[in-house]
Amino acid sequence: MTHFDGMARSYDAAYDARGAPGRALRDRLATVLELAGDGPGDALDAGMGPGRLVVELERRGWHVSGVDASPEMVALARKRVPGAAERLIVGTLEALPFPDARFALVVATGVLEYARDLETALAELARVVRPGGRAVVTLPNWWSASTLVRRLVLYPVARRLGRPAPPPPPRLIRPSELESLLRGAGLVPTATRPTSFRPVRLPGFAAQVVLAAERP
Repeated sequence: MTHFDGMARSYDAAYDARGAPGRALRDRLATVLELAGDGPGDALDAGMGPGRLVVELERRGWHVSGVDASPEMVALARKRVPGAAERLIVGTLEALPFPDARFALVVATGVLEYARDLETALAELARVVRPGGRAVVTLPNWWSASTLVRRLVLYPVARRLGRPAPPPPPRLIRPSELESLLRGAGLVPTATRPTSFRPVRLPGFAAQVVLAAERP
């Protein structure tokens, strides 16, 4: 069992919640879909969580596989997308169970910040992208006001009270550093988009940043 098994259902429900947290998740989802584009083609959702993105990619013509380290998240995703259940499996970012150059599209949302070895995780994402394919990844803006409040106040309090909350990130990096790491993995950044807890996106106050990159 992973830490995220215990918060799988609350994380899933947050997508439908009113207010800032739900808005941030939905804005991130919409931004990822914008940069991913439409299928057809084989796609991988690496760190798929409860399968929200899997559903939307399938609707846009992609043939989606998914992997997540949390068995409970995988169970929710299989229930949400029963037609793809055999393609939704337990696995880790650092050792993706797929052959080289398998996918035209790879997405990793809300998961890189918890990778045990970020460089290895990015190398694995690049490995399974076909030449000419693309990757779309996300990263929290750790220094925005809203994220600072959650990281330094709300989440620590929730953990002390035994309530569902993400674990502390093993590493804090800025979007510019992630761009450099993507290049080091063999992916060329092509677009960066801010997402927000608020209806208006302001780059300096972005809750998260979504980056697209291509494999030459």
